[in-house]
Amino acid sequence: MKHYALLFLLFVLGSSSKTAHPYYISVTEIRSDTQQQTFNVSCRMFTDDLQNALYQLYRYQADLEKTDSKHDPWLQKYIGEHLQISIGGKPVAFRFVGYEIEEEATWCYLEATSFPGEGPADIRNRLLYDFLPEQTNMIHFYRNGQRSSYKLVNPDASAKL
Repeated sequence: MKHYALLFLLFVLGSSSKTAHPYYISVTEIRSDTQQQTFNVSCRMFTDDLQNALYQLYRYQADLEKTDSKHDPWLQKYIGEHLQISIGGKPVAFRFVGYEIEEEATWCYLEATSFPGEGPADIRNRLLYDFLPEQTNMIHFYRNGQRSSYKLVNPDASAKL
């Protein structure tokens, strides 16, 4: 009976959402619609990794699980320094819209301040590379309903779509 209790305890502790995750991956979704003239970006990162990056780089202690707009400038600064997108050779400027927590991850939402137009997309994505040598960043680029995907493994940070 003691063995079953010990196994149950190990299972519960091992499956807790506060334990370290065994992989390091982010997902960046970019959606461009020429008809609607919209260009939006969503970035999904593990919350603990993102909080650690904010602290390591800026000494900003964020508790992102408590949604608060006071975190917005720090998240915009971090993403702006680590994710750059150019369309047709012209950099795209973004404004931070907000974020939400989904299980162990944080979704950050941005939108272009103006529609960047058409042309090849050059993406530089270094999200979470500073402190996680195992980090992989997946990029999904949706242009007028067509999807292109790219996988970046640290230290590779550039994709052309």
